[in-house]
Amino acid sequence: MNNLLFSLATLGNGIVSGLTGALGAVWYAVLVNFIGVVAIGVKITETQNKKRNRIVLFAILGYVCWVLYFLLNGDFTSAIVNLIGCVQGLVFLQRGKHAWADSKFWLFFFLGVQMVASIFTWKSPFSLFSICAGLISTVAYFVMNEKLYRYLFLALILLWIGNGIVYFYAIALIHDIFAAISISIAIVRYNILGKTPKTKNEV
Repeated sequence: MNNLLFSLATLGNGIVSGLTGALGAVWYAVLVNFIGVVAIGVKITETQNKKRNRIVLFAILGYVCWVLYFLLNGDFTSAIVNLIGCVQGLVFLQRGKHAWADSKFWLFFFLGVQMVASIFTWKSPFSLFSICAGLISTVAYFVMNEKLYRYLFLALILLWIGNGIVYFYAIALIHDIFAAISISIAIVRYNILGKTPKTKNEV
């Protein structure tokens, strides 16, 4: 396991140093921050959507942005958590459309995948922020109840804020703060003041 972690860290450092050498430090920073800014816009759009399908669709787009962002920062733990989130989003997007996607097997399957990935990408106790966020996001995007999704999302975004603080990811931290504000507004708009349509499946 230590050898695997060392290999992942070496690969991450290789990606960072290789692209920095090819683009130059300034343009590399511009690229990384541009991806983060795009992710901020996508996430705000996601949190302000009322319908579940659009929520999950924008979540997938956001995951793609963050996979790239964390890879470019050499953080494989966070990148893999987001990659798994992207794949599970594609499956969860089919809920309510296909019987196979409605099975709770997928919930436990992706929770298991998240746990296994977290073991092999563990860097320090601070990895718990992204790991716990990944587990909660699996539940959040699996549920069919938009109200429950918003409460779960608020919990996971607070964990990502913790991740951004301990690793000093400025753009990620700005993104997560905006997302926390945006989801709080959505909770007030839709969960507290508004009414959301009832769905056949709450989970």
